[in-house]
Amino acid sequence: MRIVILLLLAVLLFWLLGAHNRLMRLRQAARTAFLPLVGQLRQRHAVAHALAEASRQLPGLDGALADALVAAARSASELSDQAQSRPLKGQALQQLGDGEAELGEQLDRLTLALQDLTSGEGPMPAVSELLRQRDALQPQIAVSREVYHRAVQAYNEALAVFPTTLAAALLRFQSMPELPLAPPRR
Repeated sequence: MRIVILLLLAVLLFWLLGAHNRLMRLRQAARTAFLPLVGQLRQRHAVAHALAEASRQLPGLDGALADALVAAARSASELSDQAQSRPLKGQALQQLGDGEAELGEQLDRLTLALQDLTSGEGPMPAVSELLRQRDALQPQIAVSREVYHRAVQAYNEALAVFPTTLAAALLRFQSMPELPLAPPRR
């Protein structure tokens, strides 16, 4: 009888160790998928800031648009720093999602104002190049966001599967949030 109990405890211990290792691997995969996304968001912030500064030199453009874009880029950059320092925390990611949505709106407002000013060859090739860079970053960010979401979903699904749920509760693993998606562009 004693051997059976020891055998069951050994099997339970090995299962718990396996569940722990699997959850750690999945959580690390989500953290790893988050890093390229943050890097691309930072590139977007730099492009937005440069675009605002370059557009200030264009005649006929309201400086308030550039100021709002600089403020949104600065805020989104600070929020991405906070989200990276506390990776995969719900409130930090929610704030980052909100900041990115605001930055997207400000970029769209400035882009609409620039459409008339930069038609044809445009008065400033630098503005056209920054707009091209912004457009090139969008699909990269979308792909990185999807990779991150899939990694988070795999981790969260593993947490929800019985009996891993028991191990997750015992070992204090918690679900991870997804980065909120920016509203669709108009």
